[in-house]
Amino acid sequence: MKRILILGIGTLLMACNNSTEKLNSSDSTVLKAADTTEISVSPDTSSTTHLQEAATENNVAEVKANSLEENIKPAVKEIKVVSQVKAEENSDLENIKNGEVLISKSDCFACHKVQDKVLGPSYKDIANKYAKNKANIDYLVNKVKVGGSGVWGAVPMSPHPTLSDDNARDMILYILSLK
Repeated sequence: MKRILILGIGTLLMACNNSTEKLNSSDSTVLKAADTTEISVSPDTSSTTHLQEAATENNVAEVKANSLEENIKPAVKEIKVVSQVKAEENSDLENIKNGEVLISKSDCFACHKVQDKVLGPSYKDIANKYAKNKANIDYLVNKVKVGGSGVWGAVPMSPHPTLSDDNARDMILYILSLK
């Protein structure tokens, strides 16, 4: 949040600086007043300062608003992305903790251990074999529910058809977090 606030303040200062530089340039400048009439300001006239002040008073809010709007949109997108990532990380942590509890209450430890191979592979071996992505998670959820053999040897894994997809997914997330 601090980063976004600093980014916004920096953007505002840059926008104000740019509009001031444009007003102070040595070329003749065309300014639009609030009623959309154009005021031409050339540096050699004595009324330049007064015209610039009048135009600035009328347009500062408009210039700042336009500059801020253009620069805030990416910052707002960044806030949404960051908050979405944080929410997903928190959700994953909750799911991982839930998966650990579910495994501890299940029959999984009859064939698996965290570090050691028993009848089936250790959870660490599974985590090292499969990257944490949707395809692998879906595959492993199905494998837990349907059972099977051949991937880790001839000993079949018993099916767990009564296990919900959500609970199986949480258990898989826990196992894949053990890398």
